[in-house]
Amino acid sequence: MTTLMQQEIFSEPAMMKRTIKACRPVLEPIYNAFKEKGITNIVTMARGTSDNAATVFSFACPLLTGIKVGKYHPSLTTVYNADVDMKNTCMVIISQSGMSKDTIAVMEKAIANGAMTIAVTNNADSPIAKNADFHLFMDVEEEKSVAATKTYIGELFALYMLTNALRGNFDCALDPLADRISEILYLNPQISDVAKNLYQRNNFIVLSRGTMLGTGDECALKLTECCYLFNRSYSSANFMHGPLSLLDENANVIMLAPKSEFNGEFIDMAKRASKLGANLTVFSNIPEVLELADNKIEMPNADTFEAPVLYGIAVSLLALNIGLAKGLNVDTPRNLNKVTITL
Repeated sequence: MTTLMQQEIFSEPAMMKRTIKACRPVLEPIYNAFKEKGITNIVTMARGTSDNAATVFSFACPLLTGIKVGKYHPSLTTVYNADVDMKNTCMVIISQSGMSKDTIAVMEKAIANGAMTIAVTNNADSPIAKNADFHLFMDVEEEKSVAATKTYIGELFALYMLTNALRGNFDCALDPLADRISEILYLNPQISDVAKNLYQRNNFIVLSRGTMLGTGDECALKLTECCYLFNRSYSSANFMHGPLSLLDENANVIMLAPKSEFNGEFIDMAKRASKLGANLTVFSNIPEVLELADNKIEMPNADTFEAPVLYGIAVSLLALNIGLAKGLNVDTPRNLNKVTITL
């Protein structure tokens, strides 16, 4: 019997086509509103998996549009009740359910302080969707597993469409990327074999860089919530500033290392981890990195913007398979609910 989590991951090629279709009509009106209102800044409001998607957006949007993207800390509103000037600012609220009371409170205060708002949700009837100026609807059907998998990928697709719209491209060709998801799903047997080598290990260090940082954070989160493992995600650059001392024969490292501007850095880090005796698992298409790995998944070629999506699917499969190897119920991890309320 397959789990709900597995069913939802394997539904992603079809689901992303739905996301593309649902979001496309909203793109040109968003572009026009940015121009009319003189929007110069974007801030994201999200938590958990949605915040990881926001991290990818915080790289993609400035790279493609030149518009800076920051993160809004919810407690500024929910705890400190701060009045933050939101004129000339668009707040992008990313929420799978669109139902969390704290998220609603932040959006309401942002609107009162002059923000234009864009909601990214999977619930068209939610307060966030209905009260935002614009709604990018993922339309990926209800996600029944607690761990967000198809909604993480749906958020990335919606945010990529938003990014392209802000540079006047309302018909960005994301259908081929949706089709490419199957390339990762075909790797599931190999990822399952890697999981069997890892499920008895603990304390994982996840290393990535640039546009991959959000997916690195998502890898750590999924291994924590689905597998009850303690993990920490780092930029491979920040890892050099202190955490490098963690590397020894007891360390377990997962590297998400697509070919990119960071090839040299990834190769150097893999060499360091291997030399210091760490158990190294890599998802990569860099031959020198793959050669140094104790466990490896050779990934397909992917550009700067494709990689967070394709690797995002791979790490959700890793968490799924490690959880199953540990005999856990990956659909309903202990202590967790689908909608989480925090301040």
